[in-house]
Amino acid sequence: MKKFISIICIIAVVFSALTVFSFAENENFKPYDDSRFFEYGDYEIHYRIVPAKGEMKGRIMMLHGFLCSTYAWRNMASILSEEGYECVMADLPNFGFSTRESDDIEIIDREILIAELMKSIAPMDEWIIAGHSMGGGVAVNIAISNPVENLLLYCPAPQSEFPDAMEGLMTSDFMKWFMNIFFNYGTRCEPLVKMIIYAATMDWDFAMDYDVTGVTDATQYNGFGGGLCEMMFNVRATDLENASEVDCPVLLVNASKDIIINDTMKTQMTEAFPDAEAYIVEGGGHQCIENRAEEICDVTLDFIKK
Repeated sequence: MKKFISIICIIAVVFSALTVFSFAENENFKPYDDSRFFEYGDYEIHYRIVPAKGEMKGRIMMLHGFLCSTYAWRNMASILSEEGYECVMADLPNFGFSTRESDDIEIIDREILIAELMKSIAPMDEWIIAGHSMGGGVAVNIAISNPVENLLLYCPAPQSEFPDAMEGLMTSDFMKWFMNIFFNYGTRCEPLVKMIIYAATMDWDFAMDYDVTGVTDATQYNGFGGGLCEMMFNVRATDLENASEVDCPVLLVNASKDIIINDTMKTQMTEAFPDAEAYIVEGGGHQCIENRAEEICDVTLDFIKK
């Protein structure tokens, strides 16, 4: 038994070493042809710009949800850019191809990082900010503190702080090592990833045709799991108590078959923005911004034009 355990430990160490080695080779990796990096403090925030076609009508900052990246916005960005909107898609810290937080990083709120990225491109009052799921909570915080034109929330997830009692366990070296291994090798099972895509979209055909590398390339990159462990205790809770300070029109989109956002979370957002224009994607799942992009873009464009 002891010999068996020793062998398992050796294999695990080898896997971990290979992971670190492969990441080290990718320090200058450019995941997409249009990839850019915004440097601020110890962070490099990966983002992409889809230019507006024809006369530019506005700029939209797009913030993804948990376990996602700029890839989740590809369909909506394509449609909205055709309608004259420059779409900037950013990877939040610890996601996509942005910096993974660790003991070596001087932590900066992701709201500050994204706001500074926006300011580096154009004044804040020229921006529309869109957030999906976790990104919706971040977008709310940014809109509270900055004069944006519109706030677009798609299946938004308000975030709360994690219990301090769990920090020692979740940020331990073992837990980070385990989570790195889990995401790096667990996401190599394509059928499993597609089943998760189905659960997120409630669209079997879409899930079966899904290019899973859009998800797995990011989750297998540069210590993704370890970054998530650190992130849990660095995030700013969504400040719904001060949501009334958002001084712009708000669009609130939810999906009828969303199994991620529960009724309590929906109620929290609805009560925080009682004057928001609400829309339900009938039959849509949590990741409706991907497979129901045309429908949601129609709703979004109608809202912006009002």
